[in-house]
Amino acid sequence: MHLAKEFDSKKIEDEIRSHNAKIDIQKMISESGDKKSKIVFIEGPPTMNGIPHAGHLRGRVMKDFWYRYMTLKGHNIVFNAGWDTQGLPVELQAEKELGITGGKTEILKSFGIEKLVVECKRLVHKYHEKWIKVDQLLGMSFNQEKAYWTYKDEFIEREWQFLKKAHETGILTEGYRVVAYCPSCQTSLSHAEVNQGYDMVQDPSLYYKVKLESDGAFLIVWTTMPFTLVTDAMVGLNPEENYHYVKVEGETWVVGEKR
Repeated sequence: MHLAKEFDSKKIEDEIRSHNAKIDIQKMISESGDKKSKIVFIEGPPTMNGIPHAGHLRGRVMKDFWYRYMTLKGHNIVFNAGWDTQGLPVELQAEKELGITGGKTEILKSFGIEKLVVECKRLVHKYHEKWIKVDQLLGMSFNQEKAYWTYKDEFIEREWQFLKKAHETGILTEGYRVVAYCPSCQTSLSHAEVNQGYDMVQDPSLYYKVKLESDGAFLIVWTTMPFTLVTDAMVGLNPEENYHYVKVEGETWVVGEKR
């Protein structure tokens, strides 16, 4: 490669990509003298239910920057890729592409578990190819040959070993908690899955008065859920806020200074 008289980013990109394809960078790094220490990077795997978006790429590029920086400082970094291939996102995408709808029980009865599993595996490999192409275009340093897949037996067996060890050491506990439940999927939902449906919407709110027994003044309260007023038992105040007494048409209102 030589320094051109005019800057052509596309040409430079093609030249660098062509150069990197001819050499084994991972091998060169592993054979380059003594390393200060060995650091194993555990990839938080993206889910294989679609193509990567800008948020995915931002995170992956930041990881790659860290890997390159630590490698240049002389550390031996294990930088294996990982792919999340299980869970509701993959299952729902498979059902969507198959055009099947309804509750989970009806779907499994009409379509069959084995057929759905086969479709899920086909789906994750289809999107995996797209992710690999994007990683190559970005020049990512992940070791793809040693990537882990969450649906493979060796990964699942390690998960069971971990749970067994947690139970034996007493750090695995059993209890009860309230969780979101999807009647269509017939399963509980993780916080991440619930948050995927979060959206900012315009919604009516209500101001109302609550009379204080001590001095007859009224707290001015704001809520977006007026339907709970019949069962509300207390009013929340901000201990860091300053409140003022103001006269309004013969009444005394207590309002926050910032309001």
